[in-house]
Amino acid sequence: GQMISLSGFYKLFENPIEIVQYATTQKGSFQPRNVGDGQVIGIETEFRQNLAIIAHGLKGFYLSGNVSVTSSRIDMSLTEYKSRVENARAGQTIEEAREMAGQAPFIINTGLSYDGGENGFWKGLEAGLYYNVQGTTLQYVGIADKPDIYMLPFHSLNFNANKYIGKNNRTKLGVKIDNLLNDKKESVFR
Repeated sequence: GQMISLSGFYKLFENPIEIVQYATTQKGSFQPRNVGDGQVIGIETEFRQNLAIIAHGLKGFYLSGNVSVTSSRIDMSLTEYKSRVENARAGQTIEEAREMAGQAPFIINTGLSYDGGENGFWKGLEAGLYYNVQGTTLQYVGIADKPDIYMLPFHSLNFNANKYIGKNNRTKLGVKIDNLLNDKKESVFR
């Protein structure tokens, strides 16, 4: 019922596919495109702890989570780089690399779960409250005068409960409630 880990990772990407905006006057024009080579480096820690270490009555409860922190980089194609330089604001500096689309700088997942065990009324019950969030993430790559579009952090708190019943526990009843915090998914231009 216990686990803790720490890991690191490094990935190289050759011509990854990202969703890029068209350089047209038409709104909402996107297409998948191979972009310049890229890389991602990061660390992740993960844990799971049975709460019986606090009190024996908490034997069926578990606290778990993982946190990832990453840094990504895409070497822009000459076309993308030139379009960004030509459309830069006064005083803005344009680098030859940018972050990778879809790669969050951090992700946090945590949960408190309950396993009803093997005997009694609570047998076959699994329930949990789970929270997750990821950092501001490049969603769509801009080009020419079209700015990049970023997805803002979305704080998600969800509840799940399942109970196995009947002969040989072959029937499952479940309840799932998403977005208990009533957070909104938002994207912004940058």
